Amino acid sequence: MQPLLEETIVPSLNYGDLPETWRVHEAERFSQQRTLYDYQRSALENAARALYLYYKSGKSAYQLGEALNANEQRKADFADLYRFDIDGFSIPRYESKADQRNQRQNSVFRILSEFIAPQGEEIPYRRIINRMCFWMATGSGKTLVMIKLIEYLHCLQQHGEIPPRNVLVLAPSEHLLGQIRRSIEEFNQTGFSIDFVPLREIHRVKQGRLGTSDVITVYYHRSDNVSDVQKEALIDYRRYENDGKWYILLDEAHKGGKEDSKRQAYYAVMAREGFLFNFSATFTDKEDIVTTVKKYNLEEFVRGGRGKNIYLNEEEYTAFKGRSDEMNRSEREKIVLKSLLTFACVSRRVFELREETNIPELYHLPLMLTLVNSVNTNVKKERNDLWAFFQILRRIASGEIDAELFEGAKGGLIEDWRNSGFVFEGRGAEHLGKNESFLRQITVADVRKVVFLSGKKGALQLIRSRDNKELAFQMKNADSPFALIRIGDTSKWRKELLAGYEETAAMKETSYFDGLEQSPITLLMGSRSFFESWDSNRPNVINYINIGGSDAKKFVVQSIGRGVRIETLPGKRRRYSFLFNNDNEKAKIGQLHDDEVILPETLFLFATNRKAIESMLKGLETEKSAMFEKLELDTIKKAPVPKIGDQDMPLLIPKYREAEKDLDQSQFAMSEKTQQRFSRWLTGTSDAVFMVRNGFDKERLAALQGMVKDGKYKIQSEKDYARLPFLQERLLSYLSKMGKATDGVRVLENQDIVHFQEIRVLREHVDEIERKIKEVKQGRLSGQDVTKLGQQLVEGEIGRDEFDQRVSGKDEVKYRDLTIKKIVGHYYLPIILGNEKADYIRHIIKVRSEVEFLNSLEIYLRGRRLSWDAWMFTKINEFWDKNIYIPYFDGGKEGTNEYRCFFPDFVFWMGKGDNYRIVFVDPKGTVHDSAYHKIDGYQSLFEENGKLKQFKYRGLNVRVGLWMFNKNSANVPERYRHFYIDFPERIFEPC
Repeated sequence: MQPLLEETIVPSLNYGDLPETWRVHEAERFSQQRTLYDYQRSALENAARALYLYYKSGKSAYQLGEALNANEQRKADFADLYRFDIDGFSIPRYESKADQRNQRQNSVFRILSEFIAPQGEEIPYRRIINRMCFWMATGSGKTLVMIKLIEYLHCLQQHGEIPPRNVLVLAPSEHLLGQIRRSIEEFNQTGFSIDFVPLREIHRVKQGRLGTSDVITVYYHRSDNVSDVQKEALIDYRRYENDGKWYILLDEAHKGGKEDSKRQAYYAVMAREGFLFNFSATFTDKEDIVTTVKKYNLEEFVRGGRGKNIYLNEEEYTAFKGRSDEMNRSEREKIVLKSLLTFACVSRRVFELREETNIPELYHLPLMLTLVNSVNTNVKKERNDLWAFFQILRRIASGEIDAELFEGAKGGLIEDWRNSGFVFEGRGAEHLGKNESFLRQITVADVRKVVFLSGKKGALQLIRSRDNKELAFQMKNADSPFALIRIGDTSKWRKELLAGYEETAAMKETSYFDGLEQSPITLLMGSRSFFESWDSNRPNVINYINIGGSDAKKFVVQSIGRGVRIETLPGKRRRYSFLFNNDNEKAKIGQLHDDEVILPETLFLFATNRKAIESMLKGLETEKSAMFEKLELDTIKKAPVPKIGDQDMPLLIPKYREAEKDLDQSQFAMSEKTQQRFSRWLTGTSDAVFMVRNGFDKERLAALQGMVKDGKYKIQSEKDYARLPFLQERLLSYLSKMGKATDGVRVLENQDIVHFQEIRVLREHVDEIERKIKEVKQGRLSGQDVTKLGQQLVEGEIGRDEFDQRVSGKDEVKYRDLTIKKIVGHYYLPIILGNEKADYIRHIIKVRSEVEFLNSLEIYLRGRRLSWDAWMFTKINEFWDKNIYIPYFDGGKEGTNEYRCFFPDFVFWMGKGDNYRIVFVDPKGTVHDSAYHKIDGYQSLFEENGKLKQFKYRGLNVRVGLWMFNKNSANVPERYRHFYIDFPERIFEPC
């Protein structure tokens, strides 16, 4: 199994060490209404690091006016960064010996070889290595990442960091292009403006201009209409390949059938002198997987709390496979009743939660989707999957289903809830079974009320749409339609299947489907026509009837992606337990139990072929070898908190608040040359002309002029800005942002340190690593633990054999490149150490400087009695443990001139009497300027007149310390030298 680009090349470069012009400008901002989530910013940062390594590292760094073959050398250098044999992905001239005998060339080879020179009988993969993939779940907002990436590429071109190239967006449908266009319209409310232009117009748009400083020209086309012929709908890629000078962004345009493989070759040709960016929720080809620069697929989306839990029901829609007769009609009705009962449970729970909390916006109005294989009226009715499902709905609405069948379906569903499992789930999923009594209370009247929007049985009437693409259905005794069929053409359905129904025309021109988010409609039925480009939080039940073949994976995963989204409250797009982590927050809407919220926070799937759907979700065979699994939840656990006297020692961390920025302490940095140019630019015209030319108001101009006049910046020779408008944006952003101040301390909460719960291991290593961990878990104890165990022995709670085993057991075991051990005082046990070779495990301690620090700590603690009554420490993971940090202003040599978060690698807690110390420790392999800015940030927050500030917490006097652990710090400037240590002794200095 080859590792991802995200796991190999990208981590070799710290994002914080990138030069100013390579940072993503205002990475969190998308529009006035929307900001990016952390995983979206992480995707952009990973892309920035990979692009920097491609364009700026090694002998082939991009330069203006470089030789024509420079990009080929860049590809070779980039390929050399991979830690595995990428040449195994090369494209052969012949796909088989039979092809070779008959001289049938591989079509992909044939297309590429016209523009890229072969090497022998193949085209080496390293010659098309200028690509990266974003493997992001449907619903994760990858369109926003794509648009921010376009802005980023534009900025890099404006600064001369990458070659000037046009940008092309390719997507396989008008729906997706329309979604991108709408997101661009929202993005254009900001300073930049994207001009979205059809590719056919490139020759009429100033010969394919690259855009001005604030206008970005981006071309677009249907990816499935890129071909090798020129017709009305198709374009010949050779007419638009532009000498290969494109930055191409593909949205869901990766490989499928043979024709799609040819299109991939067209894209590679068009981007051969630029770069290819591939966005998708479903990658299966190995060359896509290994070039993935960000993986946030459906599994990680759900486990991260950003989507609903996914439950796959045990009983299948197998009765729909054959022809309908009396024997299987009741089985069909039973499984449909199960899905309706599930939907009724979810809906009723949402209504009750809204009433209990008095918050009408809590969660969403539930919706059920039924997606079928056949809607064709040309075959016999029993072979029309949608018609068969609709007929059962009609029978339930009219009261033709007997009570015994209804109760049987309910009992069967209860058994399913007990036995079926979640495919992907997060915290609280085990509470589904606690809703059995709630399910037992659901009556036929409840189903009619929440599904058919009528408490009484009755007949259905039909409402046809103006464009003949939709059919809505309403109970005659109800006020609103409850169901919607959306298929390509409904006219045959009306004439051949619904001839006896009372029919009316829709009162409005707009479609029911387009207004579905605010509609009372509860059921949506159709085939594959509406699963793309549809954003909704509403689905809670999806029925897949006779869908599940190998060709359906993309459809299934994307339709689930449409249904998995969640919005607990307006703008709060995570599950309840991820949003409200403490009692104060929960008090705002009331304390909700996990068993109450599990229903609206779950997407229930019913399918004809359960195993097929499960395999699609978890991955096809090509992905299974690359699957990482979590360790068992009880494998690594938190250690007992030590006591001060008879009380548990509180584990405290700092709190921060926004405050006015101290411009004298956090000065913006620029070179003297830039400062002079900027002053001349700012004062070269009248204020009125400057404001009109740059779109300024008086307040913004006054802020800039005041900064220059008062000298609220510092001169650093390295910080040149090529574009003054870019500098202007940085200055205004800098002036508008608040600073940070300390706001006391708070107790560590469960969600603050979670990285040890996210350790992932390749499937083939899981069992052995878990076995090794269990060897250590009952290992030798020391200190207070031995004393406590001895007391249990004296009191007869344990026997002598257990006492001896636990006191004299193993403290450390080895597995390949790993060391699994207990370290005295650590927050969780055991702890796993490794090195870069251990690519079969994630989220453990692998960084060399961190491992060296822990080894030194163990040596220091061996047999030593500390002066503190109690102490504890833990590793901090920057990605997972984001609440433990030190804010600092990064105005250094390669800084961003804005506030950032410093995440030290370790935090220690120590207590003695009423004295308490929080100590951050950050091991560094090298000494660099960014470390000094972090120290500056620490001093501004936790020191005053050269002494540590004191904070109060329940009678404790709390101080916060910082140490940089480095065994080679001889060149550290004098003012920072006392923060550097090469042995842990000073960490435990007495108060």
